[in-house]
Amino acid sequence: MKHPVRTALLLLGSIPLLLMAPPAAQAKPSGEYAYYNGSTVYFISAGSLVDAQPSLLDHAPPIYLLTFPVAAGTSGPITLPSGYQPQENGNMQAPSPWHDHLLLALPGVGYSPTLRVVVLRYTQSYADSLDFKPVTTLSELAAAKLAGRFTPIAPGTTDQYELVKNDVLVRPVVR
Repeated sequence: MKHPVRTALLLLGSIPLLLMAPPAAQAKPSGEYAYYNGSTVYFISAGSLVDAQPSLLDHAPPIYLLTFPVAAGTSGPITLPSGYQPQENGNMQAPSPWHDHLLLALPGVGYSPTLRVVVLRYTQSYADSLDFKPVTTLSELAAAKLAGRFTPIAPGTTDQYELVKNDVLVRPVVR
């Protein structure tokens, strides 16, 4: 992509137009759910920048994709033994079809709709546990890492549990 910053600005500039659209046009927005501070919020899927420029990556706060281990050949929704179903459950167009989202901020101080992708993967044993509970806050994320509930997927990095991607998602929160 030749002008990723310009593309990001164009995407961000289109957000007010989406929000001003008549109710009929808003009936089925393309969006997803995320956890923020123990609550569930909804956000619009406004675009993605793969291999974003460092200048954009440096200013994009993380969006954590908490992924689930699934058996090879799985192609639809899953339900864990605990009864839990991931927020993104079997979307085969997604790079990781089974995952939850964790946001660190909402609109206001510290929030940006451009979010850098950080991937973590629950361990098979924790995902299969009847005691499984999703991580819904930053403090729960830190505690889950210490408790061994995530698989090391980035050995040799500052945090072996976090695979920091060079991708940015544009995801404005709407409620």
